[in-house]
Amino acid sequence: MILPALCASYRSYDRVQVNTSLMNAFKQKMHWKKYNRELADRGSLTVYLGDDLASKWASNNGAAADRGRPEVYPDHVILLGLVLQQVYRLPLRQTVGLMRSVLKLSGVALPVPDSSTLSRRRRHLVLPHWPKSGRCVVIDSTGLQIRGPNTWLTTVHGRKRRTHRKIHLGVDPDPSLIVAGLVTPCQTHDSEAFDPLLATAELPAGHEVIGDGAYDRRCCYAYASKRRLRLVTPPRSRAVIHLQPDLTDRNRAIRAVRSLGTPEWKRTQHYARRSLAEAAMHRLKAAFGAGLRSRLWPNQQKEALLRAHILNSWNTPKRIPSD
Repeated sequence: MILPALCASYRSYDRVQVNTSLMNAFKQKMHWKKYNRELADRGSLTVYLGDDLASKWASNNGAAADRGRPEVYPDHVILLGLVLQQVYRLPLRQTVGLMRSVLKLSGVALPVPDSSTLSRRRRHLVLPHWPKSGRCVVIDSTGLQIRGPNTWLTTVHGRKRRTHRKIHLGVDPDPSLIVAGLVTPCQTHDSEAFDPLLATAELPAGHEVIGDGAYDRRCCYAYASKRRLRLVTPPRSRAVIHLQPDLTDRNRAIRAVRSLGTPEWKRTQHYARRSLAEAAMHRLKAAFGAGLRSRLWPNQQKEALLRAHILNSWNTPKRIPSD
């Protein structure tokens, strides 16, 4: 009884046109041996500090004419401490001890910023620009806890509502690089963060943006049309056709879903690439944890985006051609 059912299910897929290039890429083997070595290297304490460390460690803003106390440490020293904190999941005070150990092992006697300096300077930290994207970007969001593991106590006793922060990411599916990032409060809907998220990335006209059903809003299609981008998102079950010029792509998707069905439409649009955004969210939380250590809103933004930049510097498992 099982064999005829399987044969019938196979015959039902005879009409599906499979993209041979995607199937060949899927059949390629993962280079797990090389990836395992890279995972082991992430735990290494080797830190390249460069030549002439003493001159780089001193700030050049001591003689500045700005008001207030001059900065003692330059920005790249603060960035070094914050990167070490995120990589090894340390509180700020333990991060100070780690920086002292690194300098001691390198044979250099230099002062180290204390935990208050790292916390205060975090909000003014200038992060690097996002890398340029390819022809397609997949977007999604996830939540980051901000009040520690005992948040349920406040929910049970009713003192404060449990809250979190949302990080919105845009991922280039080919190299699995994060090319856009934005941190918002938990009350912000994904469609409201669509245009600010695209503003953080370098997306030339004609690029394709893939998102889930949360981005099936007329405002999202209007933002995509203004930037001359093509938004690919599954329309709702009761979606209707509108005559506005900004909704041309949405009307085309509604007609295709009505004629082909949602599963077949997703196959024709290669909608499965959107899962790479969820994979990036998983890698982010697996590497740095599901919560933020900072308590202030500007520091929480910088901490979450710094994690995404560090994730870009790590290699992802690559596929190699099968024999």
